[in-house]
Amino acid sequence: MATQTTNQELQEQLDALRKDFAEVASTLKSLTSEYAQQGQDKVKAAAQQAQQQAKESFARAQGEVEAHPYTSMAVAFGIGLVIGKVLDRK
Repeated sequence: MATQTTNQELQEQLDALRKDFAEVASTLKSLTSEYAQQGQDKVKAAAQQAQQQAKESFARAQGEVEAHPYTSMAVAFGIGLVIGKVLDRK
C-alpha cells in the first residue's frame, strides 16, 4: 500500500482536471468565435464586391441602351418572343 491514493488526492486531481477542461473549452470557444468572425468578414467582402460589380454592369448596360435605344428595343422584343415560345411549348 505504498502507492495508495487518498480520497483527498483524488478530489484534488479531479478538480485539476475540471479546471483544465474548462480552460480547453474556453480556448475552443474563443477560437471558433474568431474563425466565425473571419468567415463573416470574408462573406461581407465578397457580397460588397459582387454588389459593386452588379452596379457597374448595370451602368454599362444602361449606357448601351441610351446609346442605341432602337437596337436595344429590338433585342428586348426578340428575347421576349423567344422566351414566350419556349414557355408556350410546355
